[in-house]
Amino acid sequence: MDEQGVTGAIFMAQCLKEEGVEKVFGQCGHTNYALIDACQRLGIEYISFRHEQQAVHAADAYYRVSKKLAVINVHLSPGLTNTVTGVASAAMDGTPMVVITGNTPSYHHPREAHQSMRLHADASQGDIFRPICKRVWRVDDAKFLPEIMHRALNIAQTGRPGAVLLDIPMDVFSQKISAVPVTRLRRPNFPRSMGDAQGVAEAARLLSSAANPVIFAGNGVALSGAFAELQALAERLGAPVATTLVGKGVFPETHPLSLGTTGIWGSRVANESARNADVILAVGTAFGEADCSSWRPEHTFNIPGTTLIQIDIDPQEIGKSYPVDIGILGDAKATLAQLAAALLDTPRPSAAAQAQAAITASRKAAWREELKDTQLVDTKPIHPARLLMELSKAAPADAVFVTDVGWNKNGAGQQLEIASPAGFITSGGMATMGYSPGAAIGAKLGAPDRKVLGLVGDGGLMSVLGALTTAVELDIPVLWVLFNNFCYSTIRTVGTTYFDNSYGTEFRTPDGELYNPDFQMLAKSFGIESALIEEPDDLEAGIKAALAKDVPFLLEVRTRGDVPMPRTGYWDIADFLAHGND
Repeated sequence: MDEQGVTGAIFMAQCLKEEGVEKVFGQCGHTNYALIDACQRLGIEYISFRHEQQAVHAADAYYRVSKKLAVINVHLSPGLTNTVTGVASAAMDGTPMVVITGNTPSYHHPREAHQSMRLHADASQGDIFRPICKRVWRVDDAKFLPEIMHRALNIAQTGRPGAVLLDIPMDVFSQKISAVPVTRLRRPNFPRSMGDAQGVAEAARLLSSAANPVIFAGNGVALSGAFAELQALAERLGAPVATTLVGKGVFPETHPLSLGTTGIWGSRVANESARNADVILAVGTAFGEADCSSWRPEHTFNIPGTTLIQIDIDPQEIGKSYPVDIGILGDAKATLAQLAAALLDTPRPSAAAQAQAAITASRKAAWREELKDTQLVDTKPIHPARLLMELSKAAPADAVFVTDVGWNKNGAGQQLEIASPAGFITSGGMATMGYSPGAAIGAKLGAPDRKVLGLVGDGGLMSVLGALTTAVELDIPVLWVLFNNFCYSTIRTVGTTYFDNSYGTEFRTPDGELYNPDFQMLAKSFGIESALIEEPDDLEAGIKAALAKDVPFLLEVRTRGDVPMPRTGYWDIADFLAHGND
């Protein structure tokens, strides 16, 4: 072996360092420890979790608030398969992620090596990731690393961002290589892709003459960093803005033009405004089912009928779910700026904008009154809508809410008011239970100066409880708000509504008593401060006290598990569930 140069592991760490990577997330194993050691030697922090899924969720959220590349380093086979849910969740939400896994030595691949995966091909663990990654490589010689590293870093972060996998046998980590580390200068550095000029001009014409235009913004706005461009265009047009659930916060929801989120659990004002729009400008959205009420035209988007202008960086998204009148391929930030420039001499008439603003204000006032029916109730256990209202009132304007599933996701998406970019982080396409505990840690690492609140149910927390240990070990001051209702409340509602049955959805002892661990004692055993709120009147003071803490903190709130999410849109699963007792 050539004694000159550095090991493959050191070379890979050098490339990550050149890329600006400051943190790598994962869990240790004998096959990936060489890279852990190399990262430490080069000053890259390794954020270790007790389970790989938690590490991936943390890396995902870390990227979303910091815009720094998500990098994962895990052990082979069981270590890698433990990441599947997290990588799929991140990939579906457009997070650029480089996953690096160890593997058995390449010369053992034809044999039954310890922990190897070779059911249909030798050393085939990477094949599991082909459906969810943009690219998968197994690198069987260190000499290929210079070419593969620059491609991996480029592919993960360009076009529609996503995940890539590097499968590295142990001997490749150890092989010596003489090569200049890959730098950003090696990779393409072209300007953002602009929209077609003719399409932009036609879109400007349609928008300037629209009576009731609506801008529908998705996560592509966040990925592009197009917050200022979106707001400038909306204000120029006087057009209200609705968002997807994952895009929540890309437009400040304290703004008079904000409509909130659309879809099954969206705000009523957003669904009404979208359904009655004559022109919709969609930016960076895949028109997912949850955001579109199962694509039923009578509930959220009346397309065809409403004229649709769609801007996306991915040509496969344009016209995928709805027929478009104008499809523009381009980066959200660049294309929104183009569109605003094209409107300079042709804004909407002020009378049209004022008339629409009056309708929007009336709808928003009616929606706020409707929410009071649940937000102001004094029931015990506490209604989750009451808890969300108090959280929204008490949290700082730049707080980051990281949600799990159930009321703490769909209810939060509907009822929290998010004023800052990256103020709402959730698992969108996968809607993964257990996302919040680890993701909240990643969000705090990415935004240390912002208050981070991890909203989670008792079922979700117990599925990934080990994430709390990382917060204690690294002294990461996350505030977890636990919605403790002794059940999987969303599915309990499905059972009781359609099947007259709650079997398998409640947490009970053999004698029928409601059961959960004592979360206050559990928090103490972890070394985490905690508090319990059971009375509605204690919420305001209890939340303020918890927010004032600058340590890992668990705020347990006993909430009702028998109240369904207020559904303002539609989900066609009800068509099938309705026959549950037939």
